[in-house]
Amino acid sequence: MNAVLPAAVVLTAALAVGVLLLLRTRLLARRTTATAYFAAAVACAALAGSLAPSGGAPGSRVSAGPLISSLGLGGQQVPVLVVPNRPGRNLVGVAAAGAAAGTDRERLVRGGPRPGSTLTWIPVELPAGPGRVWVSAGGSSAPLAVDTGRAGGKPAPAGLLGADGAECASAAAGAVLGGSAQAPAGCPSDALTEPDAGALRDTVAFLAGRGIRAVSLAGDDSPRGRAAAAEVRAAAARAGITVGAPDASARRPLVVTSGWSGAEAAVRDVEAGRTVAEGTYLAPWLLTAPLLSPSAGQLIPLRYAPNSPAAVEYAAALGARLPGEVPTAAGYEAWRTARGSAGPAPAKLYAAAVLYVPGSGGPAAAGGHHHAASASWLPSGMIVPVSNLGTT
Repeated sequence: MNAVLPAAVVLTAALAVGVLLLLRTRLLARRTTATAYFAAAVACAALAGSLAPSGGAPGSRVSAGPLISSLGLGGQQVPVLVVPNRPGRNLVGVAAAGAAAGTDRERLVRGGPRPGSTLTWIPVELPAGPGRVWVSAGGSSAPLAVDTGRAGGKPAPAGLLGADGAECASAAAGAVLGGSAQAPAGCPSDALTEPDAGALRDTVAFLAGRGIRAVSLAGDDSPRGRAAAAEVRAAAARAGITVGAPDASARRPLVVTSGWSGAEAAVRDVEAGRTVAEGTYLAPWLLTAPLLSPSAGQLIPLRYAPNSPAAVEYAAALGARLPGEVPTAAGYEAWRTARGSAGPAPAKLYAAAVLYVPGSGGPAAAGGHHHAASASWLPSGMIVPVSNLGTT
């Protein structure tokens, strides 16, 4: 295919020149207007476009890089995400419960949900070059054409294969939606960004301003988690606040700096009463509906408004290309980076206001319904600003 494309481009260019020269001769003879030239150019451009590769149509072959596509399964189009779409270990996300995937139609691996996401996730080993991934859902299966590129390239980031791989995949999807052909070089959990570090310091300063003298901290062992916990402890020490582990006896604010998997456990513990918390303060990267839906008094420092035009544009793009998945902080930041958007603004503290439906047994959770396209960051409620924060 790589040899065919240059030849097609040359043929198209030659054809365009020929058509324009022929029209020029005839048009000059007839003394017609320049409008005809424009029409000829448009026709040639359209022909060139028809010879170019589609790069992302459902089921089409694409070059190495994250792939967002869809397959007809069980009588409906089911969105599929393949990350990083390179040789070796990949993560396949399918917007259907109980989905399975693999390269052998007779030996598909059943996937499962992951914290922070609404998709079904399946690890799949892919060979180099053109191939296909079989996906099964809704009682039927279909192949998805992929092209992982050459062997020996950079492998998938380690974080993609860990407990928070769904966050890493969400960042890759956001980059694709923003116009990038490649996934981010690593995963969000690989490092703590300075804007996120500042938001955590601002959160501790906000608590100190309210007279809080002790907080609980729930972190993890990822590079970002360790750095974030250190920021919180240092800021707390400067403010005269003691930091302890979450428990069921001391009622104090809970600060969560883990990844998606640790955060889900933390908010579920608060909801179930296994941890007593005077508000659950989530790190900025934990903005995803499944982590905001449990009843745990979630607050989160953000340097953008989820209802701002740019954030809504990202959410709408996600809903159009990957319906069934919810917007995330990781996806939005990767989308902004791919588009070259402006840097973050001063942080504000937001609260999750979850809608409770009488007789439903709990909140109208955002994480259990596949295929529902939505441009909302929290389909089960609202994310509302409650206080300005500092500028650190």
